[in-house]
Amino acid sequence: MGQFMQEGPTKLLRPLLLLSYSAMYIPITIFHLVTSFDLGPFTNFSTFKDHWFAHFWTFFGPRSREAASATVTPLISNAATGICLDIGPGSGQWLSLFAKASNPSITKIYGVEPNVGLHKELRANAIKAGLGDVYEVLGVGAQDLAKVGLTKGEIDTIITVQVLCSVPKPEEIIRSLYPYLKPGGKWLVFEHVKTHYREDFVAWWQSALLLLSNGENPELTLAAETVNIVWPTFFNGCDICRPTDEWLLQAGEWEEVSLKFGSDEGRYDTVPHAIGTLTKKR
Repeated sequence: MGQFMQEGPTKLLRPLLLLSYSAMYIPITIFHLVTSFDLGPFTNFSTFKDHWFAHFWTFFGPRSREAASATVTPLISNAATGICLDIGPGSGQWLSLFAKASNPSITKIYGVEPNVGLHKELRANAIKAGLGDVYEVLGVGAQDLAKVGLTKGEIDTIITVQVLCSVPKPEEIIRSLYPYLKPGGKWLVFEHVKTHYREDFVAWWQSALLLLSNGENPELTLAAETVNIVWPTFFNGCDICRPTDEWLLQAGEWEEVSLKFGSDEGRYDTVPHAIGTLTKKR
């Protein structure tokens, strides 16, 4: 199935395959909660989704990492320096790339992860990567960094890897993170973005499947709008119709911008990415 979807119009079916993977973890999550006598999440769907996504991502995260490794490894290895903000690290699937052997100049890493269901594995993976003495998990959202004592202008490197598609008010969060970078600091980016083929069918398909059921696209059918509600529920709020690359460029003044798109991504990709580095003006 994976090879079947590597080329041409069949790539348009990939979101349906990913939805099926997530759906498999609904009964698994229910079973785990019942057998552990943790019934609280059944009274709050948001809490249940956190548990569901934590179980799903334990399975899917490593596979997602493998698929993206060829792109993310050169982006992060030897590039993260000094004091780092690791935004939305999840279970810590990329932490090995921060290891001191690859990034000896790292002095501190703040892992900003509001999903407490992922904290145990995140801390374990930090220790496994040899970062136990420098990696600190912050259980807040990226918009609440001041509440945990971080100071604007003290961060050397911000890392966002497939996280800005899921956070609420992403444009606001991007603007709020920019001041934390030191002049000359770097923002390392690997993010889902809205397709640039906006006159092609893929743009309609991306919008129909992936969340924009708020009246911005009146041409969507009722059926498409119904599917729209499903994607963010199954992928922890993920919205891959966001022009995140454009928001990053507009966040502040940049000395250097080196953003590109996946080498194998084209007009049939419903889940395209922006990849690269932005350096804050000195």
